[in-house]
Amino acid sequence: GVASARHHPVDPAVELAERAAREAITQAGVEALGLPTFLGCSKGAVVALEKAAKHAHHQRVTANDLHAVTHGPHEHLAHHLRQRLGLEPRTHAVAACASSLTALDRARRALLHGRANEALVLTAEAALTPMFVHSYRRLGVLAPLTVADYRARPLDGRRSGFMLAEAGVAVLLQAFPADADPPHGAVELIDTRCAAEAGDVIRPPRDMAALRHVATQLFAGRKITALHPHAPGTAEHDPTELRTLADTLNAQREMTQAHAPVAVYASKGALGHTLGSAGLLSLVIACLCVRAKRRPPMPWLERPMRPAPLPLRNEGHAIDDGCHAVFAAGFGGHTAGALLK
Repeated sequence: GVASARHHPVDPAVELAERAAREAITQAGVEALGLPTFLGCSKGAVVALEKAAKHAHHQRVTANDLHAVTHGPHEHLAHHLRQRLGLEPRTHAVAACASSLTALDRARRALLHGRANEALVLTAEAALTPMFVHSYRRLGVLAPLTVADYRARPLDGRRSGFMLAEAGVAVLLQAFPADADPPHGAVELIDTRCAAEAGDVIRPPRDMAALRHVATQLFAGRKITALHPHAPGTAEHDPTELRTLADTLNAQREMTQAHAPVAVYASKGALGHTLGSAGLLSLVIACLCVRAKRRPPMPWLERPMRPAPLPLRNEGHAIDDGCHAVFAAGFGGHTAGALLK
């Protein structure tokens, strides 16, 4: 929906978020009015700010321009979701590329503590503007901006940075008593964790202590059969992340004596990097994998990283029953993870 969303009169992030929310709400068969909503975006409705600047230059300022400037991009997004759908935004997590999984953690804890029986986790990123594209290019994290080389190749030896994308993603969480049967085809969200570590704003820490901490808590005493790493496709991040996850998983296996085969899938090779929405996007992919008991192919994986601490295969294949672990990591050391079954 990027092409039509780009020309949305309010902001493309609003359009993408509304579409995702409507789809999730309709599939779950719940009412939107008053639905507790946990937002997680790193940017929010930023295109509205650019429009406001252009309109001010030509002295054609609208009411939407004034709201975007006075309330900021995150409240501007929340405002329009209230107006259009009647949602009840509770919090808005801003944790770089770990924003949406951080929002998922907040929603899950709200359900566990009885503050709601159901909650919508919602994210949208629409930041394909010249300002952001050139900012990421200057930071050195984008793949070369040429027709031949602008490709996302996470976990591949040819990786040279990520490819930006736009998306709206929504997940509906429902709490069920221990003795109740959930709906057919439902996926259980077993656990969520968040952590952060100070360090370089851009480069990943060498030991990824925050990721190790999150993974240790998620893996404890559980049969892990699939990993969905953040894997943005940058030279430094991918091998460090995969090695950290492999070391943590192996340490857990030694304690539990469990040695189930593990599948690895990096969604950004197929869908690009959606920034703050990336974690929840991987979560939806993981839900589909749990239901289908299969992992999609990774056709871009022609030269898997060497050495690869975990098995990397380009073809799709079946996955044993067990837990799927999803991770997201952002600038500034933000880290979040979730576990599905």
